[in-house]
Amino acid sequence: MLSGSCLCGKVCFEIDPEFALYINNCHCSRCRKGSGAAYGSFLQISGDHFRWLSGEEEIQAYEPVPGNHRPFCRTCGSRLPVVNEQYNHAFVPAGLLDGDPGIKPSMHIYVGSMAPWHEITDDLPVFDTHPGAR
Repeated sequence: MLSGSCLCGKVCFEIDPEFALYINNCHCSRCRKGSGAAYGSFLQISGDHFRWLSGEEEIQAYEPVPGNHRPFCRTCGSRLPVVNEQYNHAFVPAGLLDGDPGIKPSMHIYVGSMAPWHEITDDLPVFDTHPGAR
């Protein structure tokens, strides 16, 4: 198991990295603004392999558009994993992990709205939206 936490350590979780699906680098404006960086990196994993350990009472959420909530720690403001129970899936901000998940980012998504000052310099696949979007 691999642990993760917010900046202040009040909210903690763990994942089973053996079941991590992939990590994407998302360049959409919400991820950029939420991270304060050129993109957000998110590990995708089945909800069966994600578990809150402590601090769930510290989680607050912002909902920029209906149905799209952004959880964060009410103490330190760190962005937190999004757990979609309907689809049994978790989106974990990769920077919250306390160790190596054993996988590296595999794609850049939503580059159609990436920061104009950023340049992608690796050879990962790039997608204007999400490769699964219709």
